[in-house]
Amino acid sequence: MELKNKKIVVTGGTSGIGLAFAKKLAAIGNQIIIGSRSKEKITEVVKYNKNISGHQVDVSNQESVERFYKQAIAEFKNIDIVINSAGIMRHYNLLDERVTPKKLQAEIQTNLVGTINIDQVFLPILRKQTESMIINVSSGLANLSSAAHPMYSASKAGVHMFTDALREQLHFAGEDHVHIVELVPPLVAETNLEKDVNSQNTPLNIKLSDLINEAIKGIEENSIRVDAGMAKEMRKMGQTDPDKNERELAATMIPTYFPNGLK
Repeated sequence: MELKNKKIVVTGGTSGIGLAFAKKLAAIGNQIIIGSRSKEKITEVVKYNKNISGHQVDVSNQESVERFYKQAIAEFKNIDIVINSAGIMRHYNLLDERVTPKKLQAEIQTNLVGTINIDQVFLPILRKQTESMIINVSSGLANLSSAAHPMYSASKAGVHMFTDALREQLHFAGEDHVHIVELVPPLVAETNLEKDVNSQNTPLNIKLSDLINEAIKGIEENSIRVDAGMAKEMRKMGQTDPDKNERELAATMIPTYFPNGLK
């Protein structure tokens, strides 16, 4: 798909992968609408970046998503591409009785339910285009679970499965003009998903600019999946002896995120 003169919606567009996408795509000749919970952050991004506008949205809330959709349509009339980049990542000690189900469910609501909400609300307009695209951001940890990030891994595994199912239903319906792309990053420390952990030097890390470059190449080639950086290896590890590989990953991740142990 040619990434020029397109009308693109990016959720999570005020930070991390979403912001990097928005800036790069705006710079190469596209019109961008970003979505974020923070009105202040939207104002800041729009102020300093040409071809980017934005509206508040809580992707975990269907009513908020429907309002965001109406705002996007009022501004753009048509939508060519939707990028689901809104996400949160937390490390949890599941043995800690202070960790409530409500806390654990927050990542499911944003990462998985939010992706479903955006895809389902925007899908009808995308189906009407001659060519369109949805890009769902999952994670290498969708293929190889991190014991330190149980809900993140679970939510991103859900994104992976939902994305595959959506693609196959569209294919079965003869609507391959709606391209469904799964972007699978490894760890991107620059996104600051976890501000209290220094993960810049981990072997899973990839530079944000390298991730975006890989993603854009895959989008232009209509790839169904872009396994960026170490995500390629994580996918293989999840397919070959996943129990052993997850045990080894846990032996690295748990001491990193819980240096005082699990109690």
